[in-house]
Amino acid sequence: MKKIITPLVLVIIAASIGFTLFKNKQEMEVKAEQAMKTSESIPVRTQVIKKTENEISFTSNGTFKPSQELTLKSEASGKVVKIYKEKGAYVRKGDVIAKLDDELLQSELAIAEVKLRQNKKDLGRYENLAGTEAITEKQLEDIRNAAKMSESEVKMIKKRLANTVITAPISGYINEDYIEIGTLMSPGMEVADIVNVQPLKLVVNVSELEIARISKGDEVSVKVGVLPENDFRGKVSFTSNKGDASLRYEVEIELDENNDQIKPGMFAYASFNYPAENAIMIDRKALVSGVKNPEVFVVENGKAVLKEIKLAQIGENKLLLLDGLKEGEKLVTSGLINLKDGTAVTEL
Repeated sequence: MKKIITPLVLVIIAASIGFTLFKNKQEMEVKAEQAMKTSESIPVRTQVIKKTENEISFTSNGTFKPSQELTLKSEASGKVVKIYKEKGAYVRKGDVIAKLDDELLQSELAIAEVKLRQNKKDLGRYENLAGTEAITEKQLEDIRNAAKMSESEVKMIKKRLANTVITAPISGYINEDYIEIGTLMSPGMEVADIVNVQPLKLVVNVSELEIARISKGDEVSVKVGVLPENDFRGKVSFTSNKGDASLRYEVEIELDENNDQIKPGMFAYASFNYPAENAIMIDRKALVSGVKNPEVFVVENGKAVLKEIKLAQIGENKLLLLDGLKEGEKLVTSGLINLKDGTAVTEL
């Protein structure tokens, strides 16, 4: 009897397992079918496009540059015999920086001046004899030319002498010098780098939309990277009329007050603030691609529709809509990962 019961129990157990597996398979198929139906409509969040009042503010970074800087070069030949100003010294325009040996030029000048005096004396005598048979017109013309040549020679030597005294063409600090006593100079050799830091200029680059709002004289708030606790004010002193290859425009800002702690080359931020305007602003997260070729999805009749738009970037995060959308349209702001043009969507 036991032998008959055991196979029966095994059959019942096997049937129970088979039924359970079949039921689980049906449930999985139902869930899969439901998942497929759900995936046909992607949940998204939307924002109704409308104009709002937005303060136009943006920040641009840049570095400080001196108002003037140049490399002073020698215009004369000769040995350096005296240095009056060295690296780190402040010079005013016209101050003597160095002196070259001029002994030979002084001798040349003395000889040229003697020749000039003699030619002028001869010219006076010849002019007194003009109209007589004592001299010819040719002789008179020759002495006149000789006197003119002597005058030019004296002027040229005096100019060469003046060039042996090397002076500062601008006011500023000597940032670097390249000469020592005894250095043999020739025309074109570098003497010193002079930097005028009064006033310092903060140079930043802005976009085409931003440059359209900036005018000379606009007040600007400035933060210097190494002096975060200080707030500085400045005014726009220059705006470029032509952008670079990336359509960025240069703006120069002069600080209202000079600060010895700020040096050329230091990094700073300039904040521009302008009155509020009614405009449509787009969240950067709504963009399908980058700012250069912007595209967004809008919801029309329960489906996602891909649209090309035109934007202008104001600062780092604000995007101003120029064209491509109308007020009242629903802009998809989240749920973009699996969206394609024409995909059915469900608004959350």
